[in-house]
Amino acid sequence: MVYNGLENWLNGASFGKYLTKLEKAFLRQKLANLRFGTILQIGLPSWQFNNMFAQESQYIIQNRYPHPETMLIADDTALPWKEQSIDTVIWPHGLDTLANTEHAIAEIVRILVPGGYLLLTGLNKSGYWRFFQQRHTLLQSCHPRTVATIVAKMQNYHLFMTEGQFIGYGLPKFYGAKHHTIELMGNRWWPHLAAIYGLVLVKRSIPLTMLTNQAKNRQTASKITDAEPVPV
Repeated sequence: MVYNGLENWLNGASFGKYLTKLEKAFLRQKLANLRFGTILQIGLPSWQFNNMFAQESQYIIQNRYPHPETMLIADDTALPWKEQSIDTVIWPHGLDTLANTEHAIAEIVRILVPGGYLLLTGLNKSGYWRFFQQRHTLLQSCHPRTVATIVAKMQNYHLFMTEGQFIGYGLPKFYGAKHHTIELMGNRWWPHLAAIYGLVLVKRSIPLTMLTNQAKNRQTASKITDAEPVPV
């Protein structure tokens, strides 16, 4: 199972642990402004954000397989939630585990309220990590993508990026205490070489409703009423 292998790599490999720390920090920073409502986390149940939300909020963790922290077992492509019932979706590495993403994205859009947020992280296909990590046994079944591809696809589903960040340039094993400096340099000088992307997307869908004949007549009558008299 792809998600199992990826989760084991993130929690077990040295580079995976490093990226996990950075990703969690990114998600916590963004969730600080999304503390209310119903929050659904899909996947990676070992990543916990319980302390981020207001007491009256509802935080649900859904996963594809049993896990001690999982509240519900369900597939990404068939979410067991009503339409427009979730305010925020946290989807760490969701796209990395799917060869075909259409059904999963459509399901997320279906359950999100208008103006709801999707927090998405994943492996950056253009990142330098692929030169020394992509052959790792636990990552061979993953499907990394470029950010440009993801943003374009999401717009087709009325999900628009409001914030984005590249993460993961320096490994402490190689850079020591200077890995923080490498992160800053990477964000400034070579952002697209980062190992991870973090995106905040908002659902914006405004259905267009044609005017009925009755509405058109009222609109025409309003224009006639508001018209200024013509001098004789």
